Amino acid sequence: MNSKFILDHFGVDVDTYLEALKMSPSAQGYILGSISEILLKRYLEKREYEVVRIKEKPSGGYNAKNYEARGDFYIRKKNKWGNDEWLVVESKGLKSNSEFRGSKLDSPKKVYNFLKSKIFDHNRSNERIYKKSYSTYLKIKRKWERANPGNVFPEFKCNKEFPGPETFYLKGLWNSEKDLIEWINSFSEYYFTEEAYRKIDGIITILETHQPSKRKGIVTGIEQAAPLVYDFNIMCVDLFLRTRKHEFVFMNSEEISHSPTSPEHLYQNYTIDILVKDLKPIPVIQRPWYRNIEDCIKITKPSFRSMDESQVDIR
Repeated sequence: MNSKFILDHFGVDVDTYLEALKMSPSAQGYILGSISEILLKRYLEKREYEVVRIKEKPSGGYNAKNYEARGDFYIRKKNKWGNDEWLVVESKGLKSNSEFRGSKLDSPKKVYNFLKSKIFDHNRSNERIYKKSYSTYLKIKRKWERANPGNVFPEFKCNKEFPGPETFYLKGLWNSEKDLIEWINSFSEYYFTEEAYRKIDGIITILETHQPSKRKGIVTGIEQAAPLVYDFNIMCVDLFLRTRKHEFVFMNSEEISHSPTSPEHLYQNYTIDILVKDLKPIPVIQRPWYRNIEDCIKITKPSFRSMDESQVDIR
């Protein structure tokens, strides 16, 4: 039956189809995305959620998408939530080139500087990250309000406990910068190469979301290459590309830090955690990320929204 499907849709045998698939990373990415959605739907239904697929492009084209239904699924807890109490869930994967794009981590020195700034930089603190973000926000707010007299710029809502786009746990791996240098220098050149990073065999592995989506703020009109905060309630990220297991983590778009230059936008990318070869192979998931959707909903209390029937995929 599978070979008939491939023959009917692609006009080739299974071996030729697989050869073509191996040659096309973009096609592999689309298929992985579809697999994540299928597994997410099963995950949700197993936990007694009603799951309704949202159209990718409703009648009238992409511009006809409801700005509150730009995720993949409407979900509602069976027999517990009201008929008009739905959440929109967006399914995403991880970036496949976080470590080697722009030759970011292709040498011991670059890896040292990258890790040192996250572990031993005494100027790095949640308070400083928050203040820097707020300062950037205030500059944009003043400029926008001068250009739009009488209008009110959206509120700054970043959380002081987890400001900015990066979350990671690297405590206790190295006691000093000297320990860090010695550890890095114990690895051969191979572990800093694109080949190693592509095989998830590099010296470190970055779990970074991938969500480029050019959107214009509804209140401000500011345009950025990132989703709007109200495009969906919950983002689900499949960690497969970096852990080789289909495991999900979740965040509430209203809780996670937004862009400091446009409070209507999320950041384009978020770091969920950083894995370290031989020392830390399993991700540590911390707030504002959650290992299961029940905790995400219970703790963060996302805002329910009504289902827009025009956005429902009835296929």
